[in-house]
Amino acid sequence: MREILKILILFLIQLLEKIEYTNNGLDQEDVSKKILNTLSVNDIEVETDSGWQKISHIHLTQPYNIWKIQTSSGKYLECADKHKVFTHGHREIFVQDLVVGSFIQTKDGLEQIVLIEKTKTSTSMFDVTVDHPDHRFYTNGILSHNTVTSSIFIAWYLCFHADRNVMVVANKLATTSEIVDKIKTILKNLPYFMKPGVITGGVTGMRFDNGNRLFSQATTKTAAIGFTIHLLFADEFAHIHPNFLLQFYRSIYPTLSSSQVSRMIICSTPNGMNLFYEIYQAAIERRNNFHPIRVDWWQVPGRDEKWKAQEIANLGSEELFNQEYGNQFLASSRLLFDSHTLQLMKRTAKEFTWREIDAMFDFADMGNYLKWHPNFDPTDENNSKEKFVFTVDIGDGVGRDYSIINIMHLVPQSVSTVRKTKNWTDESSFFRLKQVGIFRSNVHSVEELAKMLEILVFNIFTCENCKVVLEINFKGHIVFEKVQRNKEFFPEIFLYTRHSLANETLKLGVKMQKDNREAYCRELRNLVKDKKIVLTENRTFIELSSFGINSVGRYESQLANDDVAMSVVNLVSLFDTTDYYDMVEDIYDKSTTLYKAAVDKVIASGDKESDDLILHMRALNDGGGSYGNSNTNYFDYAPGTSRSKDSNDVFKKQRRF
Repeated sequence: MREILKILILFLIQLLEKIEYTNNGLDQEDVSKKILNTLSVNDIEVETDSGWQKISHIHLTQPYNIWKIQTSSGKYLECADKHKVFTHGHREIFVQDLVVGSFIQTKDGLEQIVLIEKTKTSTSMFDVTVDHPDHRFYTNGILSHNTVTSSIFIAWYLCFHADRNVMVVANKLATTSEIVDKIKTILKNLPYFMKPGVITGGVTGMRFDNGNRLFSQATTKTAAIGFTIHLLFADEFAHIHPNFLLQFYRSIYPTLSSSQVSRMIICSTPNGMNLFYEIYQAAIERRNNFHPIRVDWWQVPGRDEKWKAQEIANLGSEELFNQEYGNQFLASSRLLFDSHTLQLMKRTAKEFTWREIDAMFDFADMGNYLKWHPNFDPTDENNSKEKFVFTVDIGDGVGRDYSIINIMHLVPQSVSTVRKTKNWTDESSFFRLKQVGIFRSNVHSVEELAKMLEILVFNIFTCENCKVVLEINFKGHIVFEKVQRNKEFFPEIFLYTRHSLANETLKLGVKMQKDNREAYCRELRNLVKDKKIVLTENRTFIELSSFGINSVGRYESQLANDDVAMSVVNLVSLFDTTDYYDMVEDIYDKSTTLYKAAVDKVIASGDKESDDLILHMRALNDGGGSYGNSNTNYFDYAPGTSRSKDSNDVFKKQRRF
């Protein structure tokens, strides 16, 4: 009976609206005619995926055919064909593009569509504007959408410029029509003194009395040919059909370059290593005029590790999560760092800056590629008392791979951090290597790289307090030979390591082999997570945020270059040698009484063997080489000894006596 009554009421509404709107010339395909009336409100809230949010406007639409969808849990929604819902990764999709079996976001997570039906009944509907950057809201438990930030920017551009042409393109015509519709809605609700007069307006564009014109097209091989475009907005660029993505870009770009004031906005989620990837990578490398902006899932309010765990459970695997949410161009890769670690890294990432240094006066060209942490002064006289590590990765210097000198400062942890420490192995647990500078260039030769390293070690810093971790897979011996010609050179400046896991012999530098590459990468994850390596440079974060195992089991960055990331991986080898502990002991000896007391207290709270460690550290401070009744000299142990965390003995588990 209820269903019959509903059908009867809808029939009457449809009949009345047909009579009421007879002279309105309504057209469901014309987005300019969508909104019939708008009511401003300020005291109504709607439930969203970021909590309850206020509604700023309620819109009455023209009549649309009713579409019905139902999810596997019974959630039911009646809406228009272009009502937006969300699939994996909060990707927008029109209801008309859903099929049985599609997954959409609901209040209870992802749910599968089990029913989708277009009815013959049409009626006016209500739309709302949510006063929140996400512009999402729940309708019968199903996450829905309204408006986009890009539409606001384009509306501003049309209002405050004159005689400009704006083009909106997307992978589907329906998407461009929706964007144009939102632009019209925004303009319509502006104060009269701000909005330009509309001369003509249609489904695919508008013309204004200030000389501006707005066009929209679906992407084709020859889109926008014949137009001069001043602002081009390309939505879901990576999802344009691969058969004509390149041809489309080749046809559209000349329309921009013909004007000195033209600009282009490309917006998309990744979709493999296509043209979108190449443009984005070049923007990061500053090889083109695009400005890269990346928004990760953890930057969205309300999304945390708990939310991630739930989404992984809904999707079925972490790989699918990375594909839908992780901004990963190679979705099959397994990232080295988890999202929590990446969040912490991003918070501390800085854009390093150039500093004027007297020692670089005669090498100004190279000096332009040497950048420093904003809070670090390489000319500070106190640096002569500090310990620094230079990890070097060598490129070819002909515009391809980059040569890297990553500069790390050995510093004690803060007293507050020491007091919170629960897991420690020895005194090195209370120190860390902090990134303070970087040299990065793909235009300087190996010989020039060696000169830069020489200036850093012997002129800017104090060579006795420096350690160089040199990757020797590619021309590393050339760098060594050049640096050793310096009159102040001594061999111990360079680190000597085992060149494979099976080799006990120590040799110059670090040599990446198949067996040790993976081991170093996994250990890097632990060292960064435990804050023994603190990375603060923005480019380093970018490369490591997409660093993972590829389809053949090799760790590498998903970006074109991972030279900075690999220089950090090389750094791991230092922690397997006695050199690092010698540096730690020197710095600890100079530490404040307050710091030493904090370390002693943490160690004293551990097991009984810890008492020996306290005595040893105090003996070091007093200039002694042994402690207690032991005749063991703690400066006399074999280098390159592997470290195990399973033994109960604090020192014997790591060192040979």
